[in-house]
Amino acid sequence: MKKCFTYLSCMMMVVFFASCHEKSKLSLGSDYYLMGDKEDSASVKLVHALGNSFDDVILGEIVDYNRDPKFILIHRKVTEKAKALFEESPLWEKQSKYPDQFWIIDEQYDGINGPLNYAEYVTKRKQLQISDGVNIK
Repeated sequence: MKKCFTYLSCMMMVVFFASCHEKSKLSLGSDYYLMGDKEDSASVKLVHALGNSFDDVILGEIVDYNRDPKFILIHRKVTEKAKALFEESPLWEKQSKYPDQFWIIDEQYDGINGPLNYAEYVTKRKQLQISDGVNIK
């Protein structure tokens, strides 16, 4: 009986601590989601839902995001903490070109523009005719 109580107590503690480490899933529209640890911005990533699974799109620290009816705008930084979390992913190497990165996701055509440096981002915004009122830091 004592072993059963001890086992049950341990299981309850594991469940409690696991629930404290809360993951978030924030919908940005068109099956794109920000997912990660609410307490650790370096572990946040943008994913695209494919049925019941998720396909990674942008890995790392999402600094800011915004959207209009056609586009999702993302500002991401390459940090050492994010690198430690994601460097094993083949996607990471492709996404570590600039320390400050900008992405524009065209929801209508499911097109992803990025990583872009700031000058490329401004040029692409003009090409896509994204309203000046939709900004990211």
